[in-house]
Amino acid sequence: MGCSAGSDWQREATIEKGRREEASKDFGFDVETGEVVRLHQSPHSIIWAEHTVKNKKEKNDTKTQEVKRPKIKEDQSVLVLNKGNFDRALQESKFLLVIFFAPLSGNSLALLGEFEKAAKLLENEKNQVKLGKVDVSEEKDLTKEFDSQDYPFLKFFIKGDRINPLNCTGARSESSIATWIKRRIGPSAIHLLNITHVETFIASADVVVVGFLKDLKGNDTKTFYETAKDIPDLPFGVTNNAKHFAKYGITRDTIILFRKFEEERIGYEIADGSRLEKDDLIKFIKVNELRLVTEYNRESSDKIFDVGVASHLLLFVDKTSKEFNDIYKDMKDVAADFRAQIIFILVDTDESQNGRLREFFRIRELDIPAVRLINTTDSMRYRMRGDEVTSENVKSFCQAYLNGKEKPQEFSEEIPEDWDKNPVKVLVGMNFDEVVFNITKSVFVLFCSPQSQRCKKINSIWDQLGMKYKDSENIVIAKIDITMNEVESVIVEKYPSLTYFPAGSKRKIVHYTKAKTLEALSEFLDKQEKSKKPGEKPSTTDNTEEEIKEEL
Repeated sequence: MGCSAGSDWQREATIEKGRREEASKDFGFDVETGEVVRLHQSPHSIIWAEHTVKNKKEKNDTKTQEVKRPKIKEDQSVLVLNKGNFDRALQESKFLLVIFFAPLSGNSLALLGEFEKAAKLLENEKNQVKLGKVDVSEEKDLTKEFDSQDYPFLKFFIKGDRINPLNCTGARSESSIATWIKRRIGPSAIHLLNITHVETFIASADVVVVGFLKDLKGNDTKTFYETAKDIPDLPFGVTNNAKHFAKYGITRDTIILFRKFEEERIGYEIADGSRLEKDDLIKFIKVNELRLVTEYNRESSDKIFDVGVASHLLLFVDKTSKEFNDIYKDMKDVAADFRAQIIFILVDTDESQNGRLREFFRIRELDIPAVRLINTTDSMRYRMRGDEVTSENVKSFCQAYLNGKEKPQEFSEEIPEDWDKNPVKVLVGMNFDEVVFNITKSVFVLFCSPQSQRCKKINSIWDQLGMKYKDSENIVIAKIDITMNEVESVIVEKYPSLTYFPAGSKRKIVHYTKAKTLEALSEFLDKQEKSKKPGEKPSTTDNTEEEIKEEL
C-alpha cells in the first residue's frame, strides 16, 4: 500500500489504538458560571487558580503596553506556533487546541486540512478558542515536551495550563474537531425539551444518541455526558421527560441509538441497581453506529480502527458482480450473530484504491470473492478456505476462530516428512522452487484446493498419472494446496491449474489447458519428452513462458 499494504493496515490500526482515551477526566463544565474547572479540587483552590491567572494577565497587559509585540503569525486562521511564541499563545488564549503535525506525512496533511477548516468554522464564534499548529520537523523542543510516538496528535490547553493539556482523540473531521472543543467548554449533550425537539433531533443525522435518563443530576447522566465528550462525531441528546419515555415505549433508563439504516433503533438498558459504565457505553455506541457490514474507505477507516474490537473480517468482492447482492445479504445475516465480537468489512475489489489491501492479504483474481480475518492486536491473519462465500461457511469460520480452532494463515505449510514417498509428490511453499526448477527432471504440478469440487474430480486421475510415471527417471508428478501455500514464481489464476516445468535451468513454464483425462495428460507428457533433442543441455537463458491451448 504505497508503503506496503501490510504497513498501511497495521500502521492505521496501531495509530488509531494509540489515540484512544487518555485524559478528559480532569476538567468539567460548571453550568452556573459557564467556566471550565478542574475536578476534584476545593472551591478555594479553584478561586486561587483563577486569581493567579487574572494577576498574570494584568501583568502581561502592562508589559504589552510597554512593548508592543507583533501578533503571532496566522495561516488559514491557525496560529503558527514555535518555541519562541508558544507561551504567549497560551497566555492570550483561554482555550487553545494545537495540532502537532509532520509536513511529509499524508495522515498529518489530511488532518491539518480538516483542522484549518475547523478554525474558520470557529473564528466567528465568541468562544475564546484559538487553534494553533506546530511543525514537528522544525520544533524539536516542543515536540519533545509534548512527546507522542505518532503524528499527528492534538493537545487542548485550558487557561494557559501547559503542564496538563488534554489529548484530543477521535476528532478527525472539521465538524468533529469543532464539536470536540464545544463539548469541553460547554454542555456535551443537548437537553431535549419537547416531543418536536426530540423528533427534530433524531432526524438531524444518520445516527444520533439519546439518553432517556430520569435523574439529570445522577451519576449515570454524568457518565453519559462524559461519553459524549469522547465521541464528537455523533449528536448527543438527553431527556428526563415522562412523555418522551412513553412515546418511545421506555420504562427504565436507556441509551438509544436512532439510525437511518438497518435496525433503526438500538437500545442500551441500564439494569436496576447497576451503574452505567463509560467504557461499556462507548463500545456499544461505536459498534452500533457502524453498519453490520461496513464498506472500507477513507471515511470509514478511522471508525473501523477506533471501534475497540480487534477482530476484523474482510469480504473481498466485486460490487458490480451478479452474485454481490446475495453474498452481501449472507454476510449481514452472519454479522448480526457476531456483533461486538467481530467487525465485518466490505472491500470492493472493483475499486482501484483497494489494490493495496488486496496485495496485503494476497487476494488474487481467482480468489474473489474471498474472506480473510485479521486480529489487529497481534496482526495474525486467517483465511477462510472453501469455494463459496455462504452464510454457513462464514459462520463456521467465525465460530472456529472465536473458539481458537482456526489456524493462522501461513505462507507455507511445513514440509511433510513423507512428501516424496508416494507417486504424487506433495509440495509446499518452502520446497516448491527447489523441486520444480530441476535441472535433471521435468515436473508436472497440479495446483489445487482440497475443498474445491472441481479439484476433487481430477484428484483420482492425478493419482493414476502419478502411478504411471512413478518409475520415470525424467518426470515427476506433484501437487500443491494453493489455499495454504503461496508461490511467488508462478501466477496461478484459477484452480485446478496444471503447469509443466521442463528440466533445465531456463525456468521455462508451460501452462496446460488441454482435456483433463489420463490419456490426454499422458499424451502431453510424452510429447514434451520427445520434443527434447538428444543430448540437449540445460538452457541458461532468461525466464520464458509458454501456453499450450486447445479446446476442452
